Amino acid sequence: MRENLTAFFLLYIRPIAAISRILDQGRLWFAVVAAVGVSVLLHTSDPSALASAGARANLKAPMARETLKKASKEQPLTPEMEKSLKEAEEEADHPAPTHFVEDAVARFTSYDSWSLFSAIWAIAVALVPAIIALRAATGFGSFGVLMRRDYLSLLMCTLFCWSAVYLVVAIAQGIVSYSTGAHTSIHSIPVFAAAALYFLALTALAIRTVLGTTLGSAAGLTLAGSAAAIAGAGFFGVVGSSLYFLASPFVLFYAWRMLGSEVSSLGDGLRTRQHLRRQMEIATTNPRDADAHYQLGLIYQQRRQYTEAIARFQKAIEIDPSEPDAQFQLGRIAREQGRFEDAIRFLQAAAKLNDKLASSEVWRELGAAYVGTSRFEEAAAALAKYTERRSYDPEGLYWYGKALKGLQRTGEAREAFKQCIESVDTMPNHRRAYVRQWKGLAKKELD
Repeated sequence: MRENLTAFFLLYIRPIAAISRILDQGRLWFAVVAAVGVSVLLHTSDPSALASAGARANLKAPMARETLKKASKEQPLTPEMEKSLKEAEEEADHPAPTHFVEDAVARFTSYDSWSLFSAIWAIAVALVPAIIALRAATGFGSFGVLMRRDYLSLLMCTLFCWSAVYLVVAIAQGIVSYSTGAHTSIHSIPVFAAAALYFLALTALAIRTVLGTTLGSAAGLTLAGSAAAIAGAGFFGVVGSSLYFLASPFVLFYAWRMLGSEVSSLGDGLRTRQHLRRQMEIATTNPRDADAHYQLGLIYQQRRQYTEAIARFQKAIEIDPSEPDAQFQLGRIAREQGRFEDAIRFLQAAAKLNDKLASSEVWRELGAAYVGTSRFEEAAAALAKYTERRSYDPEGLYWYGKALKGLQRTGEAREAFKQCIESVDTMPNHRRAYVRQWKGLAKKELD
């Protein structure tokens, strides 16, 4: 409980570290309980929720009119509620079609007092699956494999983020109502926009950490998943009442018989992640175990938490100076961060320790670092050695083309870029998603 609470409140000040902590030590039950509790608090703290667009859209106009009239006898109507009562009376005489998009947005942001948990359901059955489906559609694996590996991890992080965002909204609503001594609602476009943007930002960071994507890719996945979630929430608003039969014990029993094993397997990825992390932490208590620190460094590197990864790799080298893999990873991180001289130093040390390290990728990284410092002669030599050993690697061919271009060997450079494009086109489907960026870069060089 303490670890989960710490990670939850850490989201407000150090979101990336908090999400990593959630992945390592978070519990799904805590994420669900927090989301449900915040949803209830959000609705009970908003006295004029009945006047919200979502509530009006979810009620028949006559029912909305009667509900508002009843509310007016119990407490003075706010101007917003009086306006809603007038609109409800007009709609009762002149019914208008349901505004699907307005209702969907209201439900997803959980301002709809008639569907307390629609936002949570939208995240669980629309947003997270849509993100994973899009990831699968772009070639990063099959949908089934990605669901088993990433679904619960991403769901847990997203629910933590949603709860953190809307807890602030609920508290602000309560403070406003208490301080004014009136039943005042802060439900407004600025509040909705700020909360939505905050949630989208945290979700993008969660995707980046869980899936190891770039921030740009994470933002794109977040927007696509949110569109699916809003559509799902709207669909639930239309057909929700007709789905109550799913709560039948008979339906639940047979559904579990047919899908129980698949549902259970959704937690495999999260359990594996957390078990591996615990074992690595235990192993680091051995002062001579460099590999434990190296493996933890790889975990942080995959999450793009480079500060933590660098600290682990440096500790591994401190324990075992003859460890080439940690030197190699430090060089890769330094090159990605634009610290080319540091990258060259680490990669040269790694290459001296093992000439064929990481399937000779040490020479590719070293050549790319040389390109970054415009040392094209040394870059071409390193990359020629690499492409001779692995002539099919698009990344190596791209950097070799860049080195040759820097030496004004234009014809050879163009040939390297063409080979890069051909290499991507002939890659197996499951590999193409990871290397297609080099095809795009090579095409730009040929234009």
